[in-house]
Amino acid sequence: MVKQVRYVLAKFEDVVFPPLCAGCRKRGTWFCDRCRAAAQSIPRPICHRCGQPTLEPLFSCERCEDWPHGIGSMRAAFIFGGPIREQVHRFKYQGEFARVGTMATLMFEQIVNHEFVNHVDWNMVAHVPLHQHRRRQRGFDQAELIARHLARRLDLPTDIDLVRVRDTPTQVGRGVAERKLNVCDAFAWRGEPLTGQNILLVDDVITTGATMMAACLPLLHAGARRVDGFAFARETLT
Repeated sequence: MVKQVRYVLAKFEDVVFPPLCAGCRKRGTWFCDRCRAAAQSIPRPICHRCGQPTLEPLFSCERCEDWPHGIGSMRAAFIFGGPIREQVHRFKYQGEFARVGTMATLMFEQIVNHEFVNHVDWNMVAHVPLHQHRRRQRGFDQAELIARHLARRLDLPTDIDLVRVRDTPTQVGRGVAERKLNVCDAFAWRGEPLTGQNILLVDDVITTGATMMAACLPLLHAGARRVDGFAFARETLT
């Protein structure tokens, strides 16, 4: 019965709010094949840990060499630009929630294509949370929606016990050092111990990795063995 209701609601939404491609606005799809082909994957070589494009393959670069050992690797499915930027903005700022399924599918495909070599070891999926004040303003938490959809594709449980305890100012316009300071001690784990668990931590966009690193730390302090970060898109740094 529940599946039938969901099916009817989905069909109703398709009629009243038909899917439109984020890039070219083609009707009938949230992301058409042409715009998908135009989406840029992360160029190689990259830093093995933080995923930032580099001139040569590195195990860790100057941006992540001081990360705690338990932070495994951070990756993103695409460069944050063109139709990918539009996809994020329409989902995040214009409330086009139905885009999340397509975004999670694209991320899942990256995992299946061996973007993470240890993905079979993950025990659960978590997300980089908004502060409750910001969530009330926006009406939803974009990273949580992505995490829930991706977790279903991976057949893994999700957890919402990672919370943002400080309503930090925006990271936009800040340098690497400023970003780290801005999110220092901004997150806390409120759940049961995570002893020995491997966790996939999800967000919508990575820039320097400072926010995701700060969100990893409470998971490690709660006993997690390893935390990998994964975002839909990343901004590349010069």
